Amino acid sequence: MQNIFKYRRWWISFSLLLATFGAWQASSIGFVYDLEQFFPANDNEVRYLDKFHRELERDDLFVLVAFENKPSIYDRAFLKRVHDYTLAVRKHPKVSKAEGLTTFREPLKTPFGYRLRALIQIKEPQTYAYDSLNIAQNPAVWRQFVSENHDALAVTIKMNNQLSQVETDAFQAYLDSLAVAYHFKDVVHYGGVITTQSVFVQKIKSELLLFISLSIVLVTIVLWLLYRTFWGVLVPLVTVVLALVVFLGYLGVTRQDFNIMSTMFPTLMLIFGMSDIIHLQSKYIDGLFKGMSQRESILLTLKEIGLALWLTSLTTAIGFASLLSSSTPAIQQFGINAAIGVLIAYAVVVVFGSATLAFFSSTQLQKSKEGSLRWEKFSLKLFQINQKHPKKIAAIVLCIIVFSLLSLPLINTNSYLLGDIPERSRLRYDFHFFETSFSGVRPFEMAIEPKNQRSIFDVDVLKETLKLSQYLEQNHHIQSLYSPAKIVSRFYQLSTSDSTNPLPPDAASLSELTTQIEKSEGRLFFKLWNKEGNYGRISGRIKDAGSDSLTIQIAEIKAWMASNIRTDIVSFRPTGSVLLVDKNHEYLRKNLFYSLAFAFVLVALIFAWLFKDWRMVVVSIIPNLIPMLVAGAALAVTGIELKAVTSVIFTVSFGIAVDDTIHFLTRFKLQRQKGESVEQALRETFVVSAKAITITTLLLVVGFISLVFSSFTGTYYVGILICVTLISAWLADIFVIPQLLYFFNRGSRLADKTDV
Repeated sequence: MQNIFKYRRWWISFSLLLATFGAWQASSIGFVYDLEQFFPANDNEVRYLDKFHRELERDDLFVLVAFENKPSIYDRAFLKRVHDYTLAVRKHPKVSKAEGLTTFREPLKTPFGYRLRALIQIKEPQTYAYDSLNIAQNPAVWRQFVSENHDALAVTIKMNNQLSQVETDAFQAYLDSLAVAYHFKDVVHYGGVITTQSVFVQKIKSELLLFISLSIVLVTIVLWLLYRTFWGVLVPLVTVVLALVVFLGYLGVTRQDFNIMSTMFPTLMLIFGMSDIIHLQSKYIDGLFKGMSQRESILLTLKEIGLALWLTSLTTAIGFASLLSSSTPAIQQFGINAAIGVLIAYAVVVVFGSATLAFFSSTQLQKSKEGSLRWEKFSLKLFQINQKHPKKIAAIVLCIIVFSLLSLPLINTNSYLLGDIPERSRLRYDFHFFETSFSGVRPFEMAIEPKNQRSIFDVDVLKETLKLSQYLEQNHHIQSLYSPAKIVSRFYQLSTSDSTNPLPPDAASLSELTTQIEKSEGRLFFKLWNKEGNYGRISGRIKDAGSDSLTIQIAEIKAWMASNIRTDIVSFRPTGSVLLVDKNHEYLRKNLFYSLAFAFVLVALIFAWLFKDWRMVVVSIIPNLIPMLVAGAALAVTGIELKAVTSVIFTVSFGIAVDDTIHFLTRFKLQRQKGESVEQALRETFVVSAKAITITTLLLVVGFISLVFSSFTGTYYVGILICVTLISAWLADIFVIPQLLYFFNRGSRLADKTDV
């Protein structure tokens, strides 16, 4: 502490140099949208999906592009433009295949063998009426390439491999340029993971700047209202911005990129840094107004507030680090980075903030002492409420706890693909378009595993696969469904007039047919079987009814298979990228409890070490449970989904709530050590700490409220819910802690060893 004051110029210079280095490193930070970051790590389903991708191909390499032409697609000029667009897309080096109605060819058996025929003759408008009837009855193209009302056409594009973010952005720009070139700019719609990835990253970039700007502006306004001086506003602002730059430098040095969850980091850093510097600055100003010198005041501030700031930073970091128990890499990464960010903010505030404050007088940092006197009156009013209304406070708190506990089972975990798509965005509108006009964009995947060295084209395997395919279409409305059995059945129906048998009746006919299909495998849009022919897939699209609905569907499908599929011949297993994202929500429910329990235990141990009294541990833990319960109740009442992004509100709220509790109880302990009674110690604690706690809560609410301007629904709800829990945490610290201290010290007015 002595060295910080003595060498304050050197510490300030070092901090500025560190921030300069951080700004340089931060320039290397990229932006990503990686779906696999939200897969549960070390999970059997994830390992199986890796096998599925290796044996066949990824299920997320597709881009859907649709063009409207009302009232009907059967217009020669429109069909020609779609056809030319499809051919142009095929020329892109990253595109493996591009297929649409105008390029789709169906096999037809002739006396000279199989040939491919077009479903529509673009140059013969007189046949459009007849072609439209055939198209409506053709499952290979209906709602896959042609909309339900015949007023839009879709082109499905398959990429060679997974694209980097730079390649994704470039490809989306290429598609946009083609849409303009072929006059589709105002009638084009996009769908699929690749397009979603591009839109998300662009939004992440824009919102990152938005949150930083809004947080700084809003916090500046509040600081001005509180201190009314240039330096009183500038010092805390420069300190927290410096902490943010150093943190961004850490991300740059460790070569980490921003994702959808990382957009909260700037707000978190500004808020945690501001909480620390306000406590430091408020105590320093109070010391100056009491007649202390700058040196005396800053040393006393570091002595009395420094430990509390370290404990608050440590407990907050522990809360975030508890997210390492999550099975989701994205949440683990968020937790460890947030924990490191909290410690960086503490270090910058203590070193740079205190060294800088030591140069300023009280009048430079706060307009007048009257402001402190008004805060003292406000704090004493809160103290008097605690004295006069203990029963009312207890009743209100009990009602809140009971209501919250009853609400917890109602928390919504039914997540949608649409859930994280930005509101009022073109992507959301396009998503709805594909859901209503085509087969949707949510993939449905099942692996086929023949038994006893059978192949995908074994007659018994085909029968079981076709049986399952028909069940999925009829009972679960899975559309645009492809499977080896469906391909064989379609070939057979097109090559014969036999309408009674979906598959060839004899082995010879089946062998001839499968030989033709295997020869034409390269023309199939989907890779439905592996090279050895002993592993395959059923691939389709399903409406986005939510993860809970899909879980029920999967359970029903598994139950049906157990009763109707000959498992000695073949087994089927649901898989796919989207299924893994849905499964992650199950882990969230489990891991959220474990991570919070872990954090509470560690914080309880810290309080036990700090106060050496089990009663103070109880006093510290109960007020911090209430904001968690309120957060859960808020989720339940509003119906907001509990998912990766919104789950962090519990950790953030816990970390912040513990901060104020530590400041309150640390001040109470210091007053008790001076020989004051419980009543006197509480009164002085309110005078000294209630001001800083209230100011920091106000600044935190103002900072987090900036998240409501996010177009990501998850981030938007995080902003609202954290503000709600921050207010509940303030109320718990101000009204619950005093009542607990009174409860454990009933009738006590002397500082003896039996008192807390």
